[in-house]
Amino acid sequence: MKKIIIYIFILFSFYACKEPIKKSEPDTKISEAKTVYEKNLASLKKGIKAFENKKIDEWAETVADTSIWNSPAYGSSPATKEDWKKMLIAYVSDWDSLTLNYPDFLPGIDSATHEFDGSVRYYGIWNGIHKSGVRTSVNFYATYDFNKDGKIINASEFFDVGGLMNAIKGKAK
Repeated sequence: MKKIIIYIFILFSFYACKEPIKKSEPDTKISEAKTVYEKNLASLKKGIKAFENKKIDEWAETVADTSIWNSPAYGSSPATKEDWKKMLIAYVSDWDSLTLNYPDFLPGIDSATHEFDGSVRYYGIWNGIHKSGVRTSVNFYATYDFNKDGKIINASEFFDVGGLMNAIKGKAK
């Protein structure tokens, strides 16, 4: 019996010496990164909506004047905001009902640290009706970096430009 009491005493001693597990505070770094991402995502969605509504000047408000645009076109070089704007004007001039369907917006990560960095990327399908009457559907992926004001400073877009042009080739008036 004496041994049982000693074992119980030792057991309670270990239990009493054990520090309580503290509930961890929310990781402020992740919380701040999420806030920046949400702000930048709202800016990107505003630009997409403006493009869908053929309001290129409103789209331009979401892009920094010094932005670099990496076009999806084969052989293209990094271009300026004005080059990007001219291309979007050409699309809205030649297509009606441009609509982004099934967007999947995701936070970007820093390639070195693998931590959220406030950038936004998305997958989606852009549908529209070319002025020739051809209905088009293009799988699209893009990634965007933003400045502290929530404006795009670097854009890299990927889709099959050649396939899109072939779809309307010979049908355009």
